[in-house]
Amino acid sequence: MSETAFGVVAGAGAGLGAAGPDAGIVGVGVDAVDVERFAALLERRPSIAGRMFTPGERAVAGGAANRAEMLAARFAAKEALMKSIGVGIGSFRFCDVEVRRTTGSDGTRNAPYFVLHGQAAEVAATRGAAAFHLSMSHTDDLALAFVVAVASGAGTGSPSPSPTATARSVES
Repeated sequence: MSETAFGVVAGAGAGLGAAGPDAGIVGVGVDAVDVERFAALLERRPSIAGRMFTPGERAVAGGAANRAEMLAARFAAKEALMKSIGVGIGSFRFCDVEVRRTTGSDGTRNAPYFVLHGQAAEVAATRGAAAFHLSMSHTDDLALAFVVAVASGAGTGSPSPSPTATARSVES
């Protein structure tokens, strides 16, 4: 199975303006998830986690004390990505979008980024998205995600296959 890591090439600068004045923004998406309702859904229908999250995402959240918050933030990120490229639920499987975290010791350590698989990668490319800025945050009550889809040739460089070379935002 092929996969594509999406993010902003490291060293491109900080913030939304990092792509430069010619940057083309495909779209912006934001989503908020009520953590208590999401936790109740996971409790009521345990199999839904297997349809919404990749094995890697489930493994990361599996042993965490704040599992529901972590998964709710990732769900919000997937919804926000769909909105940023102008598509809705059903355009691709939730598992075709994976949220990972960078490694390393610099300022982007633990920053979230997307890896798109299958249909999600195809739809993003068709919609002209070459990179994504992702920011996620959550409290006990609310999970939020904000995504900016950046156009091909917008001065951000090509999507990087290296997770350590992507992402410009952090998760709280």
